[in-house]
Amino acid sequence: MIKKNRDLVVLILVVGLLFLLTTITIGDFYVCLKENKPIDESIVTLLKMSISGIVGIVAGYVSNNSRCCCNKDD
Repeated sequence: MIKKNRDLVVLILVVGLLFLLTTITIGDFYVCLKENKPIDESIVTLLKMSISGIVGIVAGYVSNNSRCCCNKDD
């Protein structure tokens, strides 16, 4: 399924970043629930910026793959 090293690198980047963001978010929400504090704004900002970054990574990857010829076998 994964034919190129670039495919694997993009997959690892996106999955790793999503795992890290999930861990940070769940940890912060847990601390907020235990201490009855509001959600930290820096976590919300981190999530906004990270989602934009993931979209950029995937868009860049897709745009590079769309340049290949449709009749060409990889």
